[in-house]
Amino acid sequence: MIKKLYTLIALLITLFFSYPSFAKMKVTEYGDMIYVENATVSELEELYSKHNYKRFRALDDDAYPAIFVKTLPLDFQEIPLQKYRNELFIRILTPLALKINEEITNERNALLRIEKSYLKNKKLTPDELEKLENFATKYDYFTRKTGNTRIGLQIQNLKKRINIIPPSIFVAAAAMESNWGFSRPAKLANSLYKEKVWFTNEGLEPLENKEDGYRFKIFDSLIECMRSFALTFNSNINYEHTWGAREGMVERIGHILGENIAYSLSNSSNLPNFVGILDYTTAFYDLFALDVGHLKKSGDKKWK
Repeated sequence: MIKKLYTLIALLITLFFSYPSFAKMKVTEYGDMIYVENATVSELEELYSKHNYKRFRALDDDAYPAIFVKTLPLDFQEIPLQKYRNELFIRILTPLALKINEEITNERNALLRIEKSYLKNKKLTPDELEKLENFATKYDYFTRKTGNTRIGLQIQNLKKRINIIPPSIFVAAAAMESNWGFSRPAKLANSLYKEKVWFTNEGLEPLENKEDGYRFKIFDSLIECMRSFALTFNSNINYEHTWGAREGMVERIGHILGENIAYSLSNSSNLPNFVGILDYTTAFYDLFALDVGHLKKSGDKKWK
């Protein structure tokens, strides 16, 4: 009897400390960047309030605090009010989108420096060649050409691919694909865009269409998921029309807004009427206001 009692107590203790609701929030700061893990809604709101992040638009100078939340709050699905829950979803994802765009901008600037060097010297150093080849591999651009012809084609095509993604597109696509964080892949795999892996035992098995050979890719964090979406957006040929629209905007007005490239995303999702729903979502929540935002301060430490 005593042995059974001890066993029961041990089980209760294990459940108590393993259940997510009892996980302790962890806040790590690197300069002006704040990384948050295992937060509840109330804990996250307290942190947001401390940094005057009480809404997702009309911020002073359009500056968003560099608060990067690793996963959705532990009790996110328990929020009763849909409007508040959706707006919190937007607040969580926007700084992450801005952080990723800073990373992409750094890569684009590196590419432009390579282009400048090539135009000046008519050749590249071994280090510049290696960096250019690495960009081509990462962003899935291939050519059989060699020599200066190869370099010219790589620079020309990579300039179309390596560019920022409007935060409004980041957030609206995540909201639509994950049902505002309520989808099973979002809950169990931090997968906001239903990214798939094929013919492998790794990943989250779907509840339906199990014979189709895919699983949902599992991510350790929201920012890892969003980085993966950004790389797909900037490397998958299905987004070629979007790259053209984006490039045209840069040439005409010098910056990129989601409302001007949303129409070009008609082939980017299996969701019916994707562009129509995207347009409605961005308009209803005024997500295009996010596209003029920036982080208050940023650093160069990449967080996973």
